[in-house]
Amino acid sequence: MKWNDFQKEVLSYDHGTDRLFSDDRPMRHFFRSCRKSSYRTVHALEANLTLFDRTRRQAVLTPAGELFCQEASELSRQYHQMLQKMRHFKESERQPLRVGSLPFLTQYHLTSRIRAFAHTHPEVELMLEECEENELMDGLQSGRFDLVIARDSMISPQKYHFVPLAKDRLCVMLPIDHPLAEKSSLTIADIAREPLILMHPYTSIYQLCMQLFEKADQKPHILRTARLESMISSVEVGEALSLFAGSNFALFHHPNVTAVPLRDAPPLVIGAAYPLKMKASKKPGNISAQTLKSFVFFIQNPV
Repeated sequence: MKWNDFQKEVLSYDHGTDRLFSDDRPMRHFFRSCRKSSYRTVHALEANLTLFDRTRRQAVLTPAGELFCQEASELSRQYHQMLQKMRHFKESERQPLRVGSLPFLTQYHLTSRIRAFAHTHPEVELMLEECEENELMDGLQSGRFDLVIARDSMISPQKYHFVPLAKDRLCVMLPIDHPLAEKSSLTIADIAREPLILMHPYTSIYQLCMQLFEKADQKPHILRTARLESMISSVEVGEALSLFAGSNFALFHHPNVTAVPLRDAPPLVIGAAYPLKMKASKKPGNISAQTLKSFVFFIQNPV
């Protein structure tokens, strides 16, 4: 390899400005001294090896110089990669990532993924808050949350990106000795005359149930609405049946209660949502789109 080729490939040398590795001071000073040297051969300072020979019309790299070129190229790449990471660290220090979620991270195995992201990305100040649906969506719209983890039915595709993370299904929860408990799946028509205790009206699960009954032209017999823990207790004593996400049953499993999939229901998709349009700003408190995408990619693709 000729000296000029070496300059182009490794040194980024500019004869007009005498700039050589402008961000890499040790190499810049060393090669500038090489250029100004009156010796016919130039030696590596530490190893005392000839790097290139000027006895010819054009300076040519020796075998030692060829090796040095390779190592210098790799060193330069690592050095600039380090600078890029440090710049990203500096910017991210001022960009806390505020994540809101429905209280279901454990049942979808997302808690460990989020913890792993925080561990492997110390440059991101991750703040996680679980809340109910109304508060969650208000927080996303107001900017309190940069990103939320929610069900797809809650998210408007006209306003937000939605990246699926997990799938679930709607199930009928009933006592193990109920006549319908032996079926492999059920329909809205099967449970239309049964008393029901459903989740609170503000939840997406309740709204989905109402849509399914309306689509089936059936009127549900709702005794009351309640939280999941109360629903399970009521179902256990035979007071009523209930409808809920199947993963909830695995989390709150009770020996006297079983879950049967509801055939009429579409899949329940859980994912991460963030605004389609993000304000470009470097001010503290404004998260970058790249950091959001990195977070979503990480929890979507666990190691």
